[in-house]
Amino acid sequence: MRLPVMASKIQFRGWHAAAFMVGMSALSYASTRKGARAYWQGLNKTQATPPAWVFPAVWSGLNVLQLWADLRVLNNPDLPDRNKVLGLRAANWALYALFTPTFFRAKSPIAGEMVTLAEGVTAGATVAILAGRDPLAAAALVPLTLWTGYAALVGGQIAAKNPDNIVDRLRWEGAF
Repeated sequence: MRLPVMASKIQFRGWHAAAFMVGMSALSYASTRKGARAYWQGLNKTQATPPAWVFPAVWSGLNVLQLWADLRVLNNPDLPDRNKVLGLRAANWALYALFTPTFFRAKSPIAGEMVTLAEGVTAGATVAILAGRDPLAAAALVPLTLWTGYAALVGGQIAAKNPDNIVDRLRWEGAF
């Protein structure tokens, strides 16, 4: 199914991407509770876990690459499977927004791990679809796919070594 003609005439610009990122950052900030830094520092982590300062640096670069790829897709109404790609990208950004409240606010390393795994799957699926249609956009999303793969490995180890508020509550309520 193609988007309506009117939508195909819109040219998305860098300022649209910047405004979107400001909104996503505000959402992430609003979903963080006080004590997130202390929570992270108190977790039992493996040696493979990067220092805390690495995350904002890596995610800033990943977000620039994602937004650049998204602009390419948004501005190409004739791209085959464009709606599939846009759906995957929307899911990916929703998962990005969901990580902070699940991991830090709910203090659930397991839920955070599930979000990370899903983000990696959506990123990888997007790369696979775009590879033959827009190789530059696909290449821009490869680092996200690799980072989420690495983050899933580290996150799985963190989830295995630490308490989880959601799982503990479910146990308390007799879910398992």
